[in-house]
Amino acid sequence: MMAAPSQPIGLDGRWSGTGIDSQGATIVTWSLTQTGTSASGTVKTEAVNPTDGSCNSCHRNKTGTFMGTLSGTTLTMTMFFAAGGDGDPTPACNAMVTATSSHAGADTVSAAYSGADSCEGPFTNGTLMMKRDP
Repeated sequence: MMAAPSQPIGLDGRWSGTGIDSQGATIVTWSLTQTGTSASGTVKTEAVNPTDGSCNSCHRNKTGTFMGTLSGTTLTMTMFFAAGGDGDPTPACNAMVTATSSHAGADTVSAAYSGADSCEGPFTNGTLMMKRDP
């Protein structure tokens, strides 16, 4: 008996989670649309404690774009936050994050990531944990 072909993971919808890296922690939300093996949409990051006075409390409050490619259960993604975004408390700074999840599921995505903020420098050893919103 032949195994049924695996169904592609659907990334459509809203996702929420957290990221933590060498510069600290952040709250992350995605609003995604998937067409075939490509996903795109918006990503928003927020400081865990926006009033603590740290650089992380400002530089983690950004809205950007999400671009991803899915191959089986591997999701490769890029999140870009342009300088001067609406409501951005650090309008001179842009940031880019690249991430890979080798275990993307229907309702959860965990990924390793790295990237840099043009003002704060690189961030490394990132771990992203996302869950589909109900």
